[in-house]
Amino acid sequence: MHTVGIICECNPFHGGHEYLIRQARKSGAEAVICVMSGYFVQRGEPSISPAHLRAEALLCGGADAVLELPFPYCAASAEFFAAAGVEILSRLGVSELWFGSECGDLSLLSRLANTADEEEFLAYYAKSVQGNDGSTAAYLDALQAFSKLETSLGSNDILGISYLRALRRMHSPMSPVTLKREGATYRQECLHGEEYPSATALRRLWKERGLPSVLPYLPVPVAKLYQNHPTEAPADLLYAERWILGHFRMTPAHELEAIAELGGGLGNRLAQCAKDASSLDELLLLSATKKYTNARLRRGILFALTGITPEDLRTSPAYARLLAATEVGCGFLAACRRSASIPVVTRRADLPNTPDALRQAELERRAYSLYTLCLPSAKNETELWKTSAVIRKDIRHRNKNQKMGIDKA
Repeated sequence: MHTVGIICECNPFHGGHEYLIRQARKSGAEAVICVMSGYFVQRGEPSISPAHLRAEALLCGGADAVLELPFPYCAASAEFFAAAGVEILSRLGVSELWFGSECGDLSLLSRLANTADEEEFLAYYAKSVQGNDGSTAAYLDALQAFSKLETSLGSNDILGISYLRALRRMHSPMSPVTLKREGATYRQECLHGEEYPSATALRRLWKERGLPSVLPYLPVPVAKLYQNHPTEAPADLLYAERWILGHFRMTPAHELEAIAELGGGLGNRLAQCAKDASSLDELLLLSATKKYTNARLRRGILFALTGITPEDLRTSPAYARLLAATEVGCGFLAACRRSASIPVVTRRADLPNTPDALRQAELERRAYSLYTLCLPSAKNETELWKTSAVIRKDIRHRNKNQKMGIDKA
């Protein structure tokens, strides 16, 4: 079966996601399987709306199954974000990995992925940032300079390079495919009538003017879904800022330094700045440097609140949680049940009884608990496993001649 995998945040679903899925369909994909960030995203922010609603939006936009990219990988840097997503899709037996990139040049990205693992480049990069900037931007600059590139790379290019590195390290049989990113740039904050607006601009508009102002920019089926399923969104870390300030004021600096993303002095810096800050924005402003970007700080804050260690990021996903599926998606999961090397679960009772699975479930609980405090009105945390996977039998992304057994469980 020709299957396409997509790793995404869908925060929110927009025309760019729809375009990628549509092109995958045109290539002959019989099923599109997405691995989507759960309740937090790479920038260290809560997702703007709940995971199951965003997963159903993906079904409306053409996907067949949506599995959760669990915490903390979903809120980690490109290396860990990409590795977890690639591993889940590979262990499910997906045929191809599709992703967007600014350059749209797979051969270039593959060459850069090979370069990024060379000892000569690693030494060059370590020397170039010594005592200076260790951000993603500095990494990109070093990679471009070392490779003598005349064109600049974008955020999706660096994520694509991370996907390719993960595929090679895992000896994954998935074939990579990249499409050139169309429309607004990844970080464009304002809408200018583009066919494919940026998620950043859509989130900003949603927070400033409410959901109705965003609906005209969403694909029609997705806009209808959001209209029919009002939520307490948008979620925002600002709602939890007093807890954040209190945590960093009261936790010893040496304990913060042991948290993922907070080593090398950043934990101590946040602890000191929290004493002078009276808001989350002020804490971020006081702590920021060229090396410690806003995204890096937010990730560190999330990991401190939830107790994430460097080992948690290095551990492979122990299971994949199904968020939503069509009949075709259910058929794919039923067909690969015997061959897949990662358990797919929908209930807490289905979790593997292993230390890694229990640790992953505990971290997911902590992340969801934090997310409930990032809503306009705080919720209890007991809903995490009470929300069932969304199964849409009215959506059939299937070739007429395709016949598959549907999972009735």
